[in-house]
Amino acid sequence: MLNLYYIVGSIMLAWQVIDTLPDFDKELVPQSAKTSTLTVVPQPDQAQAATTQSADALAQAVGESSDAQPATVEAQPVVNDLSEAETRKLYIDLLLHEAGWTVTEQVGKIVPRQAGIEIEVQGMPNESGMGYADYVLFDADVTPLAVVEAKRTSVDAVAGRHQAELYADCLAARYVCPRPVIYYTNGFETNIIDGIGYPSRKVMGFHTIDELRRMIAQRGRADITDLQISDRITNRNYQKRMIESVCKHYNSKHRRALLVMATGTGKTRVSISLVDVLVRNNWVKNVLFLADRIELVNQAKRNYAKLLPNMTVSSLRDSDVDISARILFSTYQTMIGHLDKDAKTFSLGRFDLIIIDEAHRSVFGKYGAIFEYFDGLLLGLTATPRDEVDRSTYDLFGMEQGEPTDSYEYDEAVADGYLKPFRAIKDNSKILTEGIDPDQLTPEEREQLDEIFEYEKMKAGLEPGDPYSRIINATEIFKYIYNHDTVDYVLNRLMNDGIRVKDDTLIGKTIIFAYNHKHAVLIAERFAVLYPDLGPDFCRVIDDKEKYSSDLIDKFADVERLPQIAVSVDMLDTGIDVPEIVNLVFFKPIHSKIKFWQMIGRGTRLCENLFGEGKDKEEFLIFDFYRNFEYFEMNPEGAKPAKSQSIVSLLFNLRTDIKFALQDGTHQSKEESRAFHDNLADILHQQIANLNRNRIDVRLQLKAVETYATPEAMVCLTLGDVMAMKGNISPLFKNAITDISALKFDALVLKSQLALVDETVNSTSSERKIMDIAGCLKEKKASIPQVMAKMDVLNEVLSARFWESKSLGSLERIRLALRDLIQYMDGGTGGQTFIINVTDTFEEDNSGVNVTPIRTYRRRVEDYLKEHLSDDDTLQKIYHLEPLSGQDITRLELIFWEELGSKAEFEAQTRTKPYQRNVAAFIRSIIGVEQEVALEKYRALIHGAELTRMQEEYLRMLIRYVCENGDIATVVLQQPPFNKFPVIFRDSRESLIDYVKLISQVIAV
Repeated sequence: MLNLYYIVGSIMLAWQVIDTLPDFDKELVPQSAKTSTLTVVPQPDQAQAATTQSADALAQAVGESSDAQPATVEAQPVVNDLSEAETRKLYIDLLLHEAGWTVTEQVGKIVPRQAGIEIEVQGMPNESGMGYADYVLFDADVTPLAVVEAKRTSVDAVAGRHQAELYADCLAARYVCPRPVIYYTNGFETNIIDGIGYPSRKVMGFHTIDELRRMIAQRGRADITDLQISDRITNRNYQKRMIESVCKHYNSKHRRALLVMATGTGKTRVSISLVDVLVRNNWVKNVLFLADRIELVNQAKRNYAKLLPNMTVSSLRDSDVDISARILFSTYQTMIGHLDKDAKTFSLGRFDLIIIDEAHRSVFGKYGAIFEYFDGLLLGLTATPRDEVDRSTYDLFGMEQGEPTDSYEYDEAVADGYLKPFRAIKDNSKILTEGIDPDQLTPEEREQLDEIFEYEKMKAGLEPGDPYSRIINATEIFKYIYNHDTVDYVLNRLMNDGIRVKDDTLIGKTIIFAYNHKHAVLIAERFAVLYPDLGPDFCRVIDDKEKYSSDLIDKFADVERLPQIAVSVDMLDTGIDVPEIVNLVFFKPIHSKIKFWQMIGRGTRLCENLFGEGKDKEEFLIFDFYRNFEYFEMNPEGAKPAKSQSIVSLLFNLRTDIKFALQDGTHQSKEESRAFHDNLADILHQQIANLNRNRIDVRLQLKAVETYATPEAMVCLTLGDVMAMKGNISPLFKNAITDISALKFDALVLKSQLALVDETVNSTSSERKIMDIAGCLKEKKASIPQVMAKMDVLNEVLSARFWESKSLGSLERIRLALRDLIQYMDGGTGGQTFIINVTDTFEEDNSGVNVTPIRTYRRRVEDYLKEHLSDDDTLQKIYHLEPLSGQDITRLELIFWEELGSKAEFEAQTRTKPYQRNVAAFIRSIIGVEQEVALEKYRALIHGAELTRMQEEYLRMLIRYVCENGDIATVVLQQPPFNKFPVIFRDSRESLIDYVKLISQVIAV
């Protein structure tokens, strides 16, 4: 009935017959109708087996049609409408148990250190004055620490908020204790009001008894005011500014801060100083530091241990890990493993501060559930230029695009002398730019290509004597074809023109960024041939193929040890701290602007006495052989990263699309189609039902998972169901433990099946790949008994008749028959590579470099204000609350609407602000006002009368509001926390109102 309701409803919405779809009201259904029994999905013992890592190009070709969401009105998904009692038993009790709480079985019973149920409270605003709290969490002395209001799964958790607040007030009055922490939940979503002053927020469960005690104790904490920063840790002015900015941000009841700091400017040290300040101010006790690589974790741990010797530190990767350490270090991957356990290692309130090293989209996409699970302050650190940090990262931290908590970037650091500039050497290779034309080669060189062409003819099914030739595309170089001469030129250019040390006798520390592992190995091999006198360890490959790569990195980082040249595949792109690096060789194309600047950051650090006593590092060289600088000059924002998708997620999407298409009456009237539809429905249901509910990413989507985990939900999907399944559930399928190659073959066949039921889908490429696989198995693997046993099927697939008469059933039959043979394909139909040695020519490009971080409108404005604030009379008026003239405002509008950008850009920045088109208010929201001058303005209104401590604190809070928002209206005085002014300013209320008007009037348009 529910499915039918939403099917009809979604059609009516699409046809605009109705504007909104009301909630389904089961009370309107005749009671004589037979009702179905509620099915509760049991907790699975194991995770779904058929999952995988990201699929490669073979599967990506299949995914084009199934990645797109239907262009339609989103219908409401069917939600399991559990009663409140069922919600409590199935979800809330389990979450309480996870936090260490025992739930009493007897209604109304109060037990120390346990969660009581249906606890009577007195003083409720009803006729009896009585109420019954769903749960109350009691301390050892039976003081209530928290109250939990539960609603059924189909009810918005927010509906229980006020009721929970009333219960908390009643309990506080009865027990003469602080107001208990407030939770309100529907099992799928839980919210908390902690009483510290933060707005209500979502949490993924409940806090332990110790965490609740600490939370209540923190209600009396003062703002972070002790800002004594140890010069032993951070002694640069900009570093201290960063720390102060974060503290100010946290004082303003923000829980998440983001710092943008160029590589080499001391992000880790800033985080250490911040921890020192927060601990001293009693804001933080336990800290978690997360990074994406073991080397970065170990490096951070060493620095923390050295600079905060009085705090215990430990790494989750240590064999003797101290789980109770004050500061814990972990990779994201390791932490996910701890949180996805049935018995979680850490409770959600275990850490007061979580520090994210190199915060960017790829981290949040893979591991975002970590930051949703832990209920602590969050500090993100990134070297990505502020205007290139993606919107999703700013959204995670609750910030406007391009507006981190604070920033200190490369150009500024170079100008201040804290980082070193680079000089670019750009040599353009003809082969890497244009490829290889056989007609332009010598006969000897042409012979080298004949081997490649013979292989390609065989693969294409051509006869050996058939003529065949083609131009080798530039994109095939160092992926399919490896050329010695190109590598030799690059190495000789480095050795001849790179920066040298030790009285010009030794090439300085160098990183060569290689295309792939085979390319890196070839570079090292050619170096050994060209410079054998330098020994076997002078140039070494450092990538994830090397088991002891960490040891090699340590040796490379030691100025007295080899290797002197590290050939890296991704491993040294970020995070490595070697000040002695003076040469960077870009021997691969980079299309991510973020990654490009991270790689450049490997050479920016200061290095004293590098060339002898008193001869410091002045610059570093970048050798660009892949036109990377040219690419970013033409594409300032770089390429948008492709969204990664696991092969099982892709298969889930394909099956969902096919199942939805097969719901059509034409297909349901055919027995084969109907049976195939029902089989898909069962597969999809089982996949969802088998998702491990203990995984924190699954818990974030629990409502959707439980909605579609029953067979009934799969009977007839609506368009909204398809969108919910593909958007919310599909990304949960990952981490394959089965043969990925077989899953990729499944995807190819499913794409062909989808094309049979959806005429908008083109499966030509997939079907060609299926035939290639069948041909390869027949021609190369027939000696394998399992392959020979399926020869009839292989011949069938290779026949034109099969594809002319293909059906859902015939495609399914060949999928099942051949999928287990894919394991014999030696990595698929490709994998063959060739090494050649043809002459390459290089042209030096002396056009200079013009690659700078993008400067958004906001950034241009901030740069202008920073430069002109001290000497611009109009800006000084704004800063000191002096009235502006009409001429002043006209001049500002000219500067900010025409010279620095357009009026449209200005309006895009101010659209959500209360002042909107007021340029002066916009400026004031950036530069603020001089606080002491602002206080004197109020004292003048009250003729110099003395202010009480509470009045001064109130005024400073009001001034902070003006600095953040740009303007203020008297209506704000009616809202918390400003609505207490009648009490605080009992004898001078009118003066305060006049003061607020003055603040607004001095910049009035």
